[in-house]
Amino acid sequence: CRSGLRAPAPQPRLVAPTGRGRGAMERRSLPTAAAGTSGLRQTPSPQQRSSRCLGPRVAAAVVAALLPLLAVATVRMPDEFNVEKDFSVKEKWRKLARTLRCELCELTVGHTLDAIGTNFLEDDVYDHVDKICDVHELYSAHEIIEEIGTGKAKLIKEEVDSPVKRDEHSKRWQTHAMQELCDNIIRPNDDEIKDAFMLLKKQRRKAKKAKDSEIDAEERSATVRAACERMRLCRGGKAEAEL
Repeated sequence: CRSGLRAPAPQPRLVAPTGRGRGAMERRSLPTAAAGTSGLRQTPSPQQRSSRCLGPRVAAAVVAALLPLLAVATVRMPDEFNVEKDFSVKEKWRKLARTLRCELCELTVGHTLDAIGTNFLEDDVYDHVDKICDVHELYSAHEIIEEIGTGKAKLIKEEVDSPVKRDEHSKRWQTHAMQELCDNIIRPNDDEIKDAFMLLKKQRRKAKKAKDSEIDAEERSATVRAACERMRLCRGGKAEAEL
């Protein structure tokens, strides 16, 4: 805020008759300020200037403090929830799932690419992404394996014939953790997924591949990886340099 004196606006000069001659007039300045004043506007006190300056700063600080509260994560509400029985298990798998962002992205986007095929339009991609996380069967068929002592985990396909199986309680909350994480880090990035898929379509057209021909393993892997790197969920190339 600026401080200092400012000159007042010019005051009008009044004209009074002198009585000399017909209609003769003489300009005479009449007093415009009370005796004892300087004719300058009163300077605000330091306290007044401080309060004027602090107003915008306080408002900006309040907005900055509230910004984190505006970014609200998506939370999936389970059909039933018992605090004593479920809370600790839910939080355990939720935290471990966050270490599997790249693996979860590749699993989810790959499944979507398989479902959409090769003959698609942009709107078809957006329609699939709208329900990209609603794949309970896909997630329940995969298992989160905790790496003891590291705080990390790995994501594998559940072995049906394995002698060691996870209990249904853990399976339920692992699936829930994967779906909830997908809601927050994959579903919002529909443009990145669409761009990767449309690039694949353009490359296949340039290579003169038939529209209905199947996507080979190399094409699938490159497209899925490109989508996840665009979302900054997997490292590689430009995405790795910027992370």
